[in-house]
Amino acid sequence: MANADSINHTVQPAAGAPAAIVVAALIGNEVTRRGLESILNDVPGVAEVSYHQDVAEARAALATGRVDVLLVTSSAGRAALSVAGGGARILALVDDGSGVQELFGTAARPPDGIVLLADLTPDGLAEALHRTAAGQVHVPDRLARELMDQARTELSTPAYPARLTARESEAMGLMAEGMSNKQIAGRLGISSHGAKRLVASLMLKLGSPNRTAAVVNAIKSGLVP
Repeated sequence: MANADSINHTVQPAAGAPAAIVVAALIGNEVTRRGLESILNDVPGVAEVSYHQDVAEARAALATGRVDVLLVTSSAGRAALSVAGGGARILALVDDGSGVQELFGTAARPPDGIVLLADLTPDGLAEALHRTAAGQVHVPDRLARELMDQARTELSTPAYPARLTARESEAMGLMAEGMSNKQIAGRLGISSHGAKRLVASLMLKLGSPNRTAAVVNAIKSGLVP
């Protein structure tokens, strides 16, 4: 009999769908959990989904090393971000920009991608899951604009002031578009190792532990046009 806090559900990917991924969901709210389960049933390319209300159960799922993406909500976010491991990337479901600020402000490890609950659809979630699993940055346009508006109205010094070289600025813009290191290398005409060094330099200058955090901080600091 399945544990009440952990439910496994296997979804058969449709023909021609993207490479199948394994998802674990740590969702604190039962209503949100049921709605998410209904949507994930229609998401192509998801091989397996496990649902957890308990951090220990989620940690056990991640410890298997099979999970590609951990889905979390802001209500469970602080605890969820502390248990991520096993190579899994984190996709956070938030209500608005304040949910992002809450996660980034309190978590030791910020999420790798963000989805707005108000915009949650099977196609939108499929895109976010596959981009996050591939190591790309997923930040909705509406949220990016909201963060940019917040940056424009802030009178204080940006939290992460930085001076970027011309090449770093180009790479930053491509990161903000959600491009991977390989795609950045192709666009800039450099090697994959060169792109990796550029991205690492940007994360260092922006005080960011991952690509998503770097994009958000660059937007807040006005470094992304």
